Amino acid sequence: MDIRRNDPRDFRAFAELNIAWIKDLHHVEASDQKMYDQPEIYARDGNSIFAAIVNEEVAGVAALKQDSEGEWELTKMAVDPKFQGQGIGMSLMNWVEAYARDEMGLKKIYLISNTINAAAIRLYKRCDWVVTHEGPHPRYARADIAMEKTLKEPN
Repeated sequence: MDIRRNDPRDFRAFAELNIAWIKDLHHVEASDQKMYDQPEIYARDGNSIFAAIVNEEVAGVAALKQDSEGEWELTKMAVDPKFQGQGIGMSLMNWVEAYARDEMGLKKIYLISNTINAAAIRLYKRCDWVVTHEGPHPRYARADIAMEKTLKEPN
């Protein structure tokens, strides 16, 4: 598996994989539609789109995006269903965390999700993400959990 960052060849797959899980588990909000219509915005102004490539195919995607308060969010992570269960999500998340720590010098990142996506929440908890908020979220209608990860140097 290779990981590419901000490669325009991956932007359409980023949008397609994310809109698919959003439609499957939730409803499409205005911000989702904007991501779908203009995925390149997730690769501008220091933000990053990451794509896990397996056999020349985009197997999974994620973004690291700065919010309006200057904090960094792991967002829009998705794995193509035909690649699920192969450790793609964990590898991609670990790579994004390492990039945030080693290349950007970040000490922590956060994510916002929904507990309906139980597999994702289990993955985050296994990878030492800590719950910081439960219940309705003030920014995202469908979110009911927020987590953060302290980015420590590898052992």
